[in-house]
Amino acid sequence: MKYSDKVMQHFKDPQNCGRLDDYHGIGQIGDPDCGDSVEMTIHISPDNQKVEKVRYRVKGCPAAIATTSITSVMAEGMQIEDALKITDEQVVEALNGLPESKIHCSLLAVRSLQLAIQDAILKRLFRKAGIVSSDAEFEQIKKDGRLNEYLGQQTGTINHNCDGSCETSGTKC
Repeated sequence: MKYSDKVMQHFKDPQNCGRLDDYHGIGQIGDPDCGDSVEMTIHISPDNQKVEKVRYRVKGCPAAIATTSITSVMAEGMQIEDALKITDEQVVEALNGLPESKIHCSLLAVRSLQLAIQDAILKRLFRKAGIVSSDAEFEQIKKDGRLNEYLGQQTGTINHNCDGSCETSGTKC
């Protein structure tokens, strides 16, 4: 398999490796088909406008390592809105291409960044709304699987004999 010089550079000397212990957001994703996984932690600026720091831990092939490294470099210092717009195609282009069979690896890096930003935003909003008083309390809600309760998402099946129309019509069965 032939990788570009840029891929090999980020594989041999990955940038921003590690984990922020006092992170504002965390994104974790894995691909069970190929065994690659990424955990990305971020710091958001005090004004909540920029991604200040990005650190990650990655397990995977050279393409997974390189795409995660370049994604972290691209995102660090970006406005949050711009960081959320980073695409797989931009990551592949920044690495001067990837073999077709390895392009799926860029999905892990971009998606873990998006999840970390989402986590940071939700955590900030939950604190601002008074739902939680600390980051630890927010993490406990996530760990307990109760986040969906607050986001209006169903966590299971309806516990009554119904066709589901009560959920959309507002009429209780």
